[in-house]
Amino acid sequence: MIDFSVDDTGATGALILSGPLTIQHALPLKEALLRIGAEIKHVSVNLEQVSSLDLTALQLLCSAHRDWVKKGKKITREGTVPDIVNRVVREAGFAGCVGGEDAIGLWTGASN
Repeated sequence: MIDFSVDDTGATGALILSGPLTIQHALPLKEALLRIGAEIKHVSVNLEQVSSLDLTALQLLCSAHRDWVKKGKKITREGTVPDIVNRVVREAGFAGCVGGEDAIGLWTGASN
């Protein structure tokens, strides 16, 4: 499930991802990530309830993260990164983000 909300100012958004993030969910995930990239200055990402993740979703998240960092967006993470996400990240060889930025701890599991 992909839940995206924006505060009243339109500057801050929350992206809550839960359940499976697989190729079947690629289009709504991509649309939410693009909307964030275009409209929001600060995004809070919550991956805590993600139950599965495939390479498609991982690549979309990586691309969006890189774009957000490049655009100077403030990115924070709510909750912890589930073990399943950490495992898929490691197994896919995603050891870090280009430029060394890991603002949400997706690649390292680090806290904000």
